[in-house]
Amino acid sequence: MAFTVQDFEDLIRLLDQHPEWVEALRQRLLVEERVNRLEEALTALAEAQRRTEEQIQQLAEAQRRTEEYIRQLAEAQRRIEERVNRLEEALTAFAEARRRTEELVQQLAEAQRRTGIWFASVQDHL
Repeated sequence: MAFTVQDFEDLIRLLDQHPEWVEALRQRLLVEERVNRLEEALTALAEAQRRTEEQIQQLAEAQRRTEEYIRQLAEAQRRIEERVNRLEEALTAFAEARRRTEELVQQLAEAQRRTGIWFASVQDHL
């Protein structure tokens, strides 16, 4: 059974005769409109939730890459610190070798001076 123009006119006439029905009809129509709006809002919220979850997934992946990069940097820093420690040890050994060399040079210079004096003294006696 289809709702005809005559049925609509009858409805309007009945509403005019019973004003209390107008409010009931309005509430029923508004409830359906509100339900439709709520459904639209829920659909929009579900889409926003989906995008948020996608962004969280992207952020989690970025965080994983950042943590891996930090791990690599920490490993590189550890290797650099080891190399710096070896260089410091080599520098300390070099400084010690230089100190000993300078001592030997001084001893040789002193020995040469004494030998030169002794040699000069021997020549004077000859």
